[in-house]
Amino acid sequence: MAFLDAVGLAECVHGVEATQAGFLGWLEASGLGECVRSSTPGYPSMIALHAIGMAIMVGLSLVIDLRILGFFSGIPLSGLKRFFGIAWIGFGINFLSGSALFSAQAISYMVDWVFLTKMGLVLLGAITAGILQPAVANAGPDGVLPGSTKAVAGAAIVIWIVAIIMGRLTAYL
Repeated sequence: MAFLDAVGLAECVHGVEATQAGFLGWLEASGLGECVRSSTPGYPSMIALHAIGMAIMVGLSLVIDLRILGFFSGIPLSGLKRFFGIAWIGFGINFLSGSALFSAQAISYMVDWVFLTKMGLVLLGAITAGILQPAVANAGPDGVLPGSTKAVAGAAIVIWIVAIIMGRLTAYL
């Protein structure tokens, strides 16, 4: 806590355990946290990578989810299974860039309900993708999937859209 007092961040840790604040303070003071927070290319580079990763993961997920729901019926469902691998690459880009962005403001993010909601939704979005991937891979030639799979796809669309909105609101609320 002495470090946080010294840099004027002690008031930012309300509701955070002292051991967490210690780790989070260390993370913010790390070279990565400092680079992202203070260097000219640091933050813009990570934001750009985060946007690219999000476009890949969420964009492909939305196309697959919409196809599961019956849109784009001219595209065989089995043909979309190869896009999951690319979507997971986008998720990995987001994980790495998001971790770097988190390191710049770890203490304040850990007590920000908007950020924590976004992270919960991202986790749910990843879970829905993990559920849908084998369903799409095992879809028969007719492309008919059970109603439960369609429900997961519909939920995934809502989850990803709200996660994006919460991510944008993190910067402003």
